[in-house]
Amino acid sequence: MKLRATFAGVVALLGSNVFHLVAADIEYAVVAFPAANQGVGVSVAGKLYPLKKNDQIPNLFSGTAPETDTYQYALTEGQKQIAEIYQRKLLKGTTKTGNEFFNRSRTIYDVPELPQAYHPVYPPLFSGMNRSNEIATIILNANQSALDAILKEPTEKHEYAKIFDMTYISNQEIYKFNTAGIKNSGQSSKDFAVQSYKIDFNEFKQKGAKKNLLFGRTAVKLRAQITDPTLTREKLMLDCLAASGAATLSGSWVRLIINGQPYGLFLMIDDSTTHLIENILYAGNWDYKFTGPIFKGNALGDGKEADLVYKGPAVSDYEKDVYKLEDKGKDKTLNKTNGLEPLIHFMDQLQYIDIAKDVQNTGNISSLIDPTHTLLHVAMNFLSGSWDGFWYQGSNYYLTKDLQTNKWTLVTYDFDEALGNYAPEGLATVSYQDYVPKGAKRPLVDVLLQSPYYRAQFEEILKTLIKRFFKPSVINPRLAAWTEMLKDDIAWTRSIPPKSPGEKMEWTLQDFLKNMNTTVQNGMGLAEWVKLRSESAAKQLNINDKDDLPPLGPYKGGRVLGVDGEKKEENNGNNQQGNPNGSNGQSQGEGQAKKDNSASTSSISLIGLGMSVILGASQLLL
Repeated sequence: MKLRATFAGVVALLGSNVFHLVAADIEYAVVAFPAANQGVGVSVAGKLYPLKKNDQIPNLFSGTAPETDTYQYALTEGQKQIAEIYQRKLLKGTTKTGNEFFNRSRTIYDVPELPQAYHPVYPPLFSGMNRSNEIATIILNANQSALDAILKEPTEKHEYAKIFDMTYISNQEIYKFNTAGIKNSGQSSKDFAVQSYKIDFNEFKQKGAKKNLLFGRTAVKLRAQITDPTLTREKLMLDCLAASGAATLSGSWVRLIINGQPYGLFLMIDDSTTHLIENILYAGNWDYKFTGPIFKGNALGDGKEADLVYKGPAVSDYEKDVYKLEDKGKDKTLNKTNGLEPLIHFMDQLQYIDIAKDVQNTGNISSLIDPTHTLLHVAMNFLSGSWDGFWYQGSNYYLTKDLQTNKWTLVTYDFDEALGNYAPEGLATVSYQDYVPKGAKRPLVDVLLQSPYYRAQFEEILKTLIKRFFKPSVINPRLAAWTEMLKDDIAWTRSIPPKSPGEKMEWTLQDFLKNMNTTVQNGMGLAEWVKLRSESAAKQLNINDKDDLPPLGPYKGGRVLGVDGEKKEENNGNNQQGNPNGSNGQSQGEGQAKKDNSASTSSISLIGLGMSVILGASQLLL
């Protein structure tokens, strides 16, 4: 075996863990949590083969056993065995299972792809951050007393709890960190008994040391999405935005284990950092000198909305916390006093934009912001019924400025209450002309939709999105695959007692299974919403949803993040990773590494062979 190191660091060969393969032997590996007096093995044809605990990776057990059609992992205690409830299937020709998780029926799933409606407006960085066909595992060894203080008073301000050791394990990759910190995350979400979290991989990094990254990210959020019984809405929306061609956050599901205790299933998504903007707008060019500030828009209720209405030149003219400077980017002139000034100037400019008066005239909006990209976000906000989002409520969006071109970019986010969840009555059938509440001011949307030119473009975008993917024939098979993939982890999550005071949402596995299709309490079913919204919009636009559009062709823009977490390769249009919407294309079956269109799966974790690449504070095992 060849050991390939692509980071500077120390290469370690874990000799004691090396297994000598014989013909027809298969490498098995599983994440498991045995008691102190238990071991882990794999049962093949009625015979148990012990698996060895890895010295470097917590809770990972691996070894070799004969090839078989079916197999089971088991916890062992003397002659006793506690086997998984499932029989796993091994695909013919497979030589290694990859990293699996105990008591789950499968690891990699067949998730139908979303057809791409438009190529990305901005060149993205494709990475494993946006997987849709597997659930990874995050295991933390953290300062429990500091974490308990956060969980006991979640609405108070807290510093990060130190993570002594963090391990991210997917089927084909393992990353380790020892400079990370964790704290709870969100605003209103802190009022719930189940918290969401933010992990900063460099919170305890030594000054001057190289930054640690996971899929090109310096930090991630783990969203509990406690108001969504399916834990699926936001992931679907992120994938739909990517399939529309819009720049968007990425997300993938992870299990969270802290100090040996289960915390549940979360959606791991991007945090609002300089790297985020460089990843989604500049193909992961982290050396780009003109990455500007990121501003966040919030709605606080009682008419306090981030509606982008200009109210005057002073920061004091705007309600506190409605607009927030999330990240200064590379603008060294910004501080706490003048941080909102660029955004206020944007709002001032917006009120003087020349609205195009006819279908041939584009006006001058493109000098301020990309109109096509903005309309893609507006269209998906409408189709998803994102009632707490950018267009309907003036909330949950980022605006960022390029310091070289002085142009702005809109990125919408936070979709756990989209797609029918707590939607106002009639929202699934309303026309786009009557979408926002009466009397609401939305100057950025108005300057586009009041223009005959951009209104025609907006309707064409809606038609294309419906014909390509926003329809039951495309979305429903994806929901069915996710139902099968998530059901065991949803059942596990709903069984975990809350760890904080606050409102409890008593969702069950049955709520998940039902709400993927039909209404549960205040949430219209996901499939139900897509059917009603797409049919109503198609009728309003006088179209059917048949995809009779010209083929889009391969996308050759953007770059693909290598398995080392740093090297970025040009996207050649043939690499399946070049599809940005989190699909995985055609299945290769369980037990075999499957290409995920947006995930780097070309590196095989050789834990069973005891080989690793030690990368200082961050370790990638190839």
